[in-house]
Amino acid sequence: MSDGKGRVSGALPTRGLECKLGHGRIVLAAEEIDLLGEYPVGALLPVSERVECAIGVWGGAPVLSISLSQHAPTPSRLASGALLVVAGNGIRWALEIDHAVGLVEIASIAAGPPSMPWRRPATLTDQRTAQFIDLRMMVRALEGSA
Repeated sequence: MSDGKGRVSGALPTRGLECKLGHGRIVLAAEEIDLLGEYPVGALLPVSERVECAIGVWGGAPVLSISLSQHAPTPSRLASGALLVVAGNGIRWALEIDHAVGLVEIASIAAGPPSMPWRRPATLTDQRTAQFIDLRMMVRALEGSA
């Protein structure tokens, strides 16, 4: 729901995990992250044109690993990421990141573009801006495109 100024109102996360991703930074809702770690992933799957997905293994269990960065096609590689609390249809999800930077406070989150509504501009309480990744919205969108 928009407040008429492009900001989204409602129950929004107030604490986020700032992560380095490529040359930029993203923010994830802290309450939607279960663990941070490294895990092996296999070859890319044809799930979406906007993100890369691969099957990975985290602690002996399969995960669907989402990458917002492009990777060279390889049979397998080691990924760093966040294991998500967000449940998919019978499989856990992980989002690949370069590394965690630290916890931040989120002041506001705006609506994302129609092509990627889960990638939303956010303003932090220290007045910096970052891309907030709405993990629940992203997982729902990817489940719908599979």
